[in-house]
Amino acid sequence: MRGSKPTLARHGNVLALLAGKFMLASIGLAHAAGCNFEPQGTGRVTAVVDARSVRLDDGREVRLAGIEAPDRTKAAAALSALLVGREVTLRGEDETPDRYGRQSAFVFLAGAETPIQADLLQRGEALVSAEISNRDCALLLLAAEAE
Repeated sequence: MRGSKPTLARHGNVLALLAGKFMLASIGLAHAAGCNFEPQGTGRVTAVVDARSVRLDDGREVRLAGIEAPDRTKAAAALSALLVGREVTLRGEDETPDRYGRQSAFVFLAGAETPIQADLLQRGEALVSAEISNRDCALLLLAAEAE
């Protein structure tokens, strides 16, 4: 019995390692489909409104879908460094503005294949929101958060 505890611990470590490898392998699949929803337009980011919202040159305010920002100051600074002055493409399931007039979308830098949300998650500036209904997109964002 004494020898079985280390063996169980080793099996647990092996299972955790295999689960991690499976998750990393899934990234390729999630990356291919990811958060590639219908295009909602393009624009140039002129300002960061808050930790999850930006303003485009045409006046639209865009709320970054799929993430939460626990440290609003750091997230806003990171968002500003990544997006202000840059061309972006918006993608999402529904471009209807919320009650505050913001369009919820996944924001892609021009030519990029992954949303800026994944970059914020990898940097530790954001957390994945529980409000993601698309499985492939959720996998992509969770993998980015895990990195």
